[in-house]
Amino acid sequence: MSNIKSSKKFTASKVTLFLVLIYILLFEFTWLTQSVFPKPSLLFDSFLSLFSDYNLLNAFVETTANIFPAILISVILIELFGKTILKILFNFRGIENIKLPFRYFSFFFLVLLLNLFFQESFWVEFIFVTLFVFGKFITSILDGLDSISDEYINSAKSLGLSENKIISKVIWKELQPNVYKNLTSIHTEVWVVVIIYEFVGAVNGMGAIYRIAFNYNDLTAIVALGVFISLIILLVNSIIKIVISKLIFWK
Repeated sequence: MSNIKSSKKFTASKVTLFLVLIYILLFEFTWLTQSVFPKPSLLFDSFLSLFSDYNLLNAFVETTANIFPAILISVILIELFGKTILKILFNFRGIENIKLPFRYFSFFFLVLLLNLFFQESFWVEFIFVTLFVFGKFITSILDGLDSISDEYINSAKSLGLSENKIISKVIWKELQPNVYKNLTSIHTEVWVVVIIYEFVGAVNGMGAIYRIAFNYNDLTAIVALGVFISLIILLVNSIIKIVISKLIFWK
């Protein structure tokens, strides 16, 4: 049992490095033949061609101009109105059931509709992505309500704190670590959302590069772009974890 407790965890960076080494050994220095994964040397050349032939830099700016501001605005809204949202949830029990019918709507269907009526509109895409991120934060708040400790609330009541004080000083503070620990998964999901939106609507961005590479059957470009996006997500998630640990450290 002691050996299990003292065993080291595999971090995402270590697992990624291990998989990269295995990939290089299998497909670059061996005679293994296949048509699914390109050789690492070809992948590197294709990565360079993403900048020259596919204009990756502009596409990266277009995509991140939706992702990072949407996350920032959602965080600001949650911090400004999180206590108000909690008060509404406590005063109107069952209001969270409003989201239930939307579970049966296909995300792909919504993307098709928006691209049909608002073709190549940056602002529609931005609003859609922001609402998606904000909705994920609301879901995190709803999920965290079930884990609120009654002891904290009862202690606050015994001290004579008002309902507003209990919500802002007790409940919201207990919820914050649970809400923001989901920020890395939200960041990862929003990349998928934006890329699908851009791919379907041929909107400028990383999704548009995927669409062009797919139309030209450029496998190495598709894989190279996937590796690039994965590294960006891994880097940003690592930064998010560090920032959250410094700002929200009480749990």
